[in-house]
Amino acid sequence: WMLTRENEAEIDEILLEMWNRHTADATIKETRLGLQRLHAAIKPGRVRMLGRRILRYAGMAAAVLLIFAGGYYFAARTVRPAEEITLLTAKGNVGEFTLPDGSRVWLNGESRLKYPAEFSGPTREVALSGEAFFEVSKDSLRPFRVNMDNLQVGSHQEIILKTGSVKVSGADLGKPVLLRPDEKLSLDTRTRQVTVRQVDARNYCSWFESRLIFDNTPLADIITNLERRYNVEIALSSHIRVDKRLSLVVYHEPLEDILDVMATLIPIRYRIDGNQVLITKK
Repeated sequence: WMLTRENEAEIDEILLEMWNRHTADATIKETRLGLQRLHAAIKPGRVRMLGRRILRYAGMAAAVLLIFAGGYYFAARTVRPAEEITLLTAKGNVGEFTLPDGSRVWLNGESRLKYPAEFSGPTREVALSGEAFFEVSKDSLRPFRVNMDNLQVGSHQEIILKTGSVKVSGADLGKPVLLRPDEKLSLDTRTRQVTVRQVDARNYCSWFESRLIFDNTPLADIITNLERRYNVEIALSSHIRVDKRLSLVVYHEPLEDILDVMATLIPIRYRIDGNQVLITKK
């Protein structure tokens, strides 16, 4: 797609943005070897043409690195790059992005976020499919709105507010609902029933951290964190005490490894079937 449009000015802007975003490290030796390979590939008759093309192909190399080497995320624009940006995350990975207004967003695996290249209207609107955590820049004159299915929020079908306030509206709500910190709104997609209850928002807003530290933490809270971290649903047998407290640290190990560790601390066994996990008493 980029090669067929390499003479369009917008492509340079896209690649420069990708180049500035990437965080891949390269040693001085690797950089020197790469430059030598580039020199060897340049034909004498094309030396004058380099200028912006070096940036263009360096940007393409950065994009390939992000997608295949880093495995975290890639940013893709539509055919009209000046109007809309789409962010995608691969399965099992988390992407961190900064929006045009300075707001930050973390996308969980297999999630998609669409937003305009500039927030120029009376509201800052984005469209979410999947799971995300938003750290919204304050702007009282331009509300931040997340659209997902038939809900218009400051978030999506299951909304947990950590700080600030958010108004949720949608066809199934009747009238807008104002959430306060440590409140969770849930929409049952089958019955269309809406509930609001008190929660500890920290259990729902830590899945994108580099590590999860559980220090004498109730099993119920650990399970909630693991569900978000690994994008699974975990069912506990009624014979297991959810107030049992455990201490462990989770980085990015496979879920099976974490459950194996838990099985050494408490008498449990588990079965994983796709994104469904059943934990029973041993």
